[in-house]
Amino acid sequence: MRNKADEFQDQCDIIQNGDDNRITHAVVYTDQAYLKRRIRVTAQEAINRFLIEVQAFTVDVDSVQANVYGEGEIFSVRYREIPVKHAAQDSIRKLESEKEQLERHRQELRNQKDVGDKQVKFLDSVIGFAETDLPRKIKTQFPTTENIGSMIEFLGASYQKFADQDVELQRQIGELDKEMAVIDRLLKKSRSPKKKFRNVIEVVFNSHQQQDLRIEVSYVAQIASWAPVYKVDVPSDLAGIGLTMFARIQQNTGENWNEVKLAVSNAIPLKGAALPDLQTWHLRFPPEPMFIAGATAAAEDSTAVLESADGTPAEALEDLEIPAGAEMPPEASFQQAEQKELPIAFEYELPQRISMNSGDDEIILPLYTRTMEGNFFIHSVPQKDPLAYLVCRALPDADLLAGRLNIHFGGRFVGGTALGEKKAGQDLLINLGAERGLKVDREKITDKLAETFFGRVERSMVARELEYRIRLENLKDEEARVELYDRIPVSETDRFQVKGLGLLPEPTVPDFQQREGVMKWEIRLKPKAIQEIRIRFFVKHPKDLKPQGL
Repeated sequence: MRNKADEFQDQCDIIQNGDDNRITHAVVYTDQAYLKRRIRVTAQEAINRFLIEVQAFTVDVDSVQANVYGEGEIFSVRYREIPVKHAAQDSIRKLESEKEQLERHRQELRNQKDVGDKQVKFLDSVIGFAETDLPRKIKTQFPTTENIGSMIEFLGASYQKFADQDVELQRQIGELDKEMAVIDRLLKKSRSPKKKFRNVIEVVFNSHQQQDLRIEVSYVAQIASWAPVYKVDVPSDLAGIGLTMFARIQQNTGENWNEVKLAVSNAIPLKGAALPDLQTWHLRFPPEPMFIAGATAAAEDSTAVLESADGTPAEALEDLEIPAGAEMPPEASFQQAEQKELPIAFEYELPQRISMNSGDDEIILPLYTRTMEGNFFIHSVPQKDPLAYLVCRALPDADLLAGRLNIHFGGRFVGGTALGEKKAGQDLLINLGAERGLKVDREKITDKLAETFFGRVERSMVARELEYRIRLENLKDEEARVELYDRIPVSETDRFQVKGLGLLPEPTVPDFQQREGVMKWEIRLKPKAIQEIRIRFFVKHPKDLKPQGL
């Protein structure tokens, strides 16, 4: 059982957050932050116990460590939570104090309202008493006209006074409720824990002499994250592309970061993860299907569709008025973060010190800007979309992470999409918007019953002949490089048969990316030229079972 001396020592020996105990470094991961504090303290020639205040809401206890620079030995390092009445964070304490004051004021107003309600109830009882049929022996003389007028005037004035007072009290209570709602939202945003603790890192150090020490403690705090955001700049003349990577950082750790050295890392912290292992592969019968009434399935295309205002890029900014003889100043570039390639991750350290309070809105900081070579072409899938799209294909860097991709074409923002995790051998495709200079039309020109189907057709079966025509027209004055995709049906059962395939011209890549029936044509279309693609095939199926999608 702890005595009062120990409790007093806990209070007076705590090195509070401030100039002598401050965060100097922060490394933000995708779901947490690694923080380092620097502490300056004087040690006596003896065993010293230092309690270093940490204001983070949640600390990974196993991550706590300390380095002491001085003559002596470290006996122990541990994380402790000391129960307290109020939150350790100044901003939260201030909000809680304001909320308590507002609650007291609201209670005072409610008490005043209750008194007014009782006074109105008393007046109601007086009127009710006058309407009561009294016994003869207690009846009094009927009041005069003057008395009745005075009484009515008194009751009217009293009721009006109490009504005005009630309206004003309701208004004040409503305003207080609004103020308290704002404070509640701020407290919720700060994720203030219900249980109040003063978190400390205890360092026990055996000092060989009286000396000034520098202590560095580090730990992992939760509720911090970063995500990459990219800006792609494509000039109007399509001469390469510029890629800028930003870091969108959020932190609600409970600690304010003031002038810290900040870095972001794509490392994935281990959280009890075991190495993958394999067990025996057994073949079993599939489970019986379960059907749920009203359930539907939807497929969503992962490629975002971008729309541009028109088919020709325009300048994003109006011409600036430059005085005669003066030159346009050079365009400022984004700062560059220092990239460190670690054995299992990349880390970007910002060149300037950053301040960021807990619970603040996110900040977006540039990491790097690079110029990439790109190949431009027109992408068309007429079976899915009648529009064709101008696309840039580039080889992504190895450190390109999944994130938001904002695209600027000719100085104008045209839209955004999601950049997924890069797969082996996969290029980076950037959609620049609809290409109005190429018209693509796909129509079914034949759909009829076939008399023959490479032999006799059973009476229970039907053979159909289908033919599609795709027409491409280049409206521009320059050659168009087009990558067009289409498909033919593929049967998954022997009750449906697809034969007699005719493709004119032949596709450049049949079964594109090992997707059976999907074909790719690579076409170079001369200015003002027109080209057609014909797709013809036969389908045989039972009369009473028409294939879906034909």
